[in-house]
Amino acid sequence: MGATNYRDSLVALMYDQTNQGRHQKELALYSSELAGCAGPVLEVACGTGMILLELLERGLDAYGFDISEEMLEVLYSKAGERGMDDIHSRVSRQDMCWFEYDLSFDAIIIPARSFLHLVEQKDQIACLRAIHAHLKPGGRLLMNFFNPSLDLIVKGTQPSPEYRQQGIYPHPDTGKPVELSFKQINDTDRQVQYIDWRIDDGEVLHETTMTVRWIYREEFKLLLRLAGFEKWELYGDFDRSAFNSDSDEMIWVAQK
Repeated sequence: MGATNYRDSLVALMYDQTNQGRHQKELALYSSELAGCAGPVLEVACGTGMILLELLERGLDAYGFDISEEMLEVLYSKAGERGMDDIHSRVSRQDMCWFEYDLSFDAIIIPARSFLHLVEQKDQIACLRAIHAHLKPGGRLLMNFFNPSLDLIVKGTQPSPEYRQQGIYPHPDTGKPVELSFKQINDTDRQVQYIDWRIDDGEVLHETTMTVRWIYREEFKLLLRLAGFEKWELYGDFDRSAFNSDSDEMIWVAQK
């Protein structure tokens, strides 16, 4: 099965519920960092709009795009419920590596660890270069992804035949319980996690595959340099605490 990364209608529909917890911390960070932006801001891989719609409601001149039609359908539905009639002028379907705007942005953000879905290094560099080209002088790139744990990576190198339950969530439309389970194997040569998701809504069993490439701190510094960035800060949590080897998250703030 090829990797689909959120190109399944039920996965997209359940996304908001299955990503509670870290999402609230991300929203607090990005809202705080962008509060003083007078010009436009852009969210790369905006998904269902968990961050973007909140930024718009807080008065920011925000735009976003995503490659997944299924995720965008959920975003448009949520925007319609909130009375955001101009959402189609702000949100589009584009690729992270080759997006284009006539605007230059004060800030560009990539929340939700979405950058890690780029598993090829050439695509990572293309994405960062496109971001650099779309930032105003002095503009900032803000993004987060997990800090790789070598112990967890090594433990995940052996294939597991059994699915593990992540949780049971109410279906947003019917309220019926939906079980989300997964199994994962880590490829240390390619730095890629292959995650098989199984979503059981009681009637149909959905199966989809996701690929995620983990990135080390010094590796990402080189990627930033290759894209044209020379200044950045790194935090270890959403409260902007100092980064160390035990940090769960990497919070990057790079300036053009």
